[in-house]
Amino acid sequence: MATQAFRHTVIRITLTVTSLLIGISPVLVSAEEDWQRCHRADVKALKVFTVGEASLYRENCNAADLLAPPLKLAFRYFRDVPGDAFGKAAMHFLEKNLDESRFERLEPELATFNQYYQDVGDGDQYTLTYDDGALTLALNGKALTKQSGDDFAHAYLTIWFGPDPYSPAMKESLLGQR
Repeated sequence: MATQAFRHTVIRITLTVTSLLIGISPVLVSAEEDWQRCHRADVKALKVFTVGEASLYRENCNAADLLAPPLKLAFRYFRDVPGDAFGKAAMHFLEKNLDESRFERLEPELATFNQYYQDVGDGDQYTLTYDDGALTLALNGKALTKQSGDDFAHAYLTIWFGPDPYSPAMKESLLGQR
């Protein structure tokens, strides 16, 4: 069974070849245009200071389960945030949201994934893309790391969507419940 990404690639190639055959310049559609922003929320530090904006993207915002892949979670920042703060916060909320045995089992992969966070400044954007059974972390469109496994991706997303998330208000906003 062909994946969604494969189908999109075939369509782009077909459009390009057809355009060349009939003598017009091909216009390629970027993969970003396949994503719709479903919901957004402020990212707050210490529950008071707005440090950025989070957005949940999907190919179809009318999906029954907004957290089913493929999905993209984007964080655009308005101020400087040190890279180590992301990893520390991630581990804190993962430990709060995962049962002890699952956390211990995934801890090495979680720690490795979190090592790729870097310092950010005003205008920088992190994205987490969950597709094809893997979670990819990118900064300003450049992939930093990718971890395979649906269990890993589901676990990592509990930081924002678990029973004890980073921000209950952000979770509700991103899921369209507010």
